Amino acid sequence: MSTLLEIRNLRKSVGGNRLLDIPSLCVDENGCILLTGRNGAGKTTLLKILAGLQAPDHAEVCHQGVCAPWKSAQRLLRRHTVYLHQEPYMFDRSVADNIAYGLHNKGVPREQIRDKVKQALAWAGILHLAERNAQRLSGGEKQRVALTRARILTPRLLLLDEPMANMDLESREQTLGLIGRLKSEGIGAIVTSHEPYISEVIGDEHLHLCKTGPFRHGIVRPFLYQRDAERRLAVSANATRAGGALAADAHPRPPGQSEISVPVADITGVVLAGGRAQRMGGIDKGLIPLNGKPMVEHIIDAVRPQVGTLLINANRNLEDYARYGLQVVPDRMGEFFGPLVGMASALEVSTTPYLLTVPCDSPLIPADLAARLYQKLHAEDAEICVVHDGERMQPVFALLHRDLLPSLLAYLDAGGRKIDTWYAEHRLALADFSDRQELSCNVNTPDEQARLEQQLKLMANPHPA
Repeated sequence: MSTLLEIRNLRKSVGGNRLLDIPSLCVDENGCILLTGRNGAGKTTLLKILAGLQAPDHAEVCHQGVCAPWKSAQRLLRRHTVYLHQEPYMFDRSVADNIAYGLHNKGVPREQIRDKVKQALAWAGILHLAERNAQRLSGGEKQRVALTRARILTPRLLLLDEPMANMDLESREQTLGLIGRLKSEGIGAIVTSHEPYISEVIGDEHLHLCKTGPFRHGIVRPFLYQRDAERRLAVSANATRAGGALAADAHPRPPGQSEISVPVADITGVVLAGGRAQRMGGIDKGLIPLNGKPMVEHIIDAVRPQVGTLLINANRNLEDYARYGLQVVPDRMGEFFGPLVGMASALEVSTTPYLLTVPCDSPLIPADLAARLYQKLHAEDAEICVVHDGERMQPVFALLHRDLLPSLLAYLDAGGRKIDTWYAEHRLALADFSDRQELSCNVNTPDEQARLEQQLKLMANPHPA
């Protein structure tokens, strides 16, 4: 599929605040992009910019290998695109006259217009509406008339703003069917919607407008949506509760026993290796050698016995990480967005009730890390348990409930990135690891790398001859 056009470095401010900041957006010929995002994220503004109807602060339009400023390319955009509003305007005339309107403006002969309109009405299955007053149609009927009116102008790209809003199921199916037929005729589309399920029906690509700064929105790869996550997690939680009740009845705790046995199979572990490592000059820290093997290998050896499933979150060198036989999960909403995105990406693929997170640059992990976090989490009826080394919290050493995924997705979608701020929204327990201060020893400089190598040698051979 070849590229129809590409928009680069698109920036748009509203009320003095940057609304859109999109480095690149590619639109393929006869492809369909589903564009989602919260109200106010700038979906309509973006469509109007792509249609040549609203000027950005800055943008470059690349078409057939030639790039030009948006202002120079505005005529091209208007010639090749048609923008359809969520509530399409209908003239106070018949449906046939509404569909013919654009052809009259183009100076098409009347005889040709009559034939083209008849063919278009038949294509959309609305011949029976030809003489009806278009302003008296239902919402679904108006949308189908608008799609037909756009198609008759033979655009290269249709920009559809919430075309299924406030429709009944039958009208939605009819509208989706027409969009699918437009694709088969070589007409591309960008469709905005609050309902991501339609991506499975019409979308070749699903993009999401998300906050990437205080006001700024950019395009990211979409996560599962909160509603979908809640539904899946509710089913999982019911099964877990039922299984837990059976297990409790079958294995009652002996009198006086205070410690909780750790269900290793209920914990998924993830090694967070998705950062930029800027303090190490951009080196992938998980692959830094320590005593003859990559640092991530030390961590895998320490964590694997403590969990049922182990994942690696990484955004580069994926083949190197995949050699360990573990599932490698890239950040789903864009690379290098911070540890919370890595956690959410792991939660999204996890099927166990708990997620244990560890960083890729702290290889001195104790064998009882998961057990102590799990016992503290349950002792305090917490949702998240985090390591405290006696001086400060170590937030990426954590155990958290999988049913926090909807909350985390909502926080990320609203532009949140600070791990401490999200933790503060939930019941948080701190596990005292002041007796294992080596746990927080990490690699951010070559000197720290050398010290860790020496420490690992001492641990491997504590009594040299």
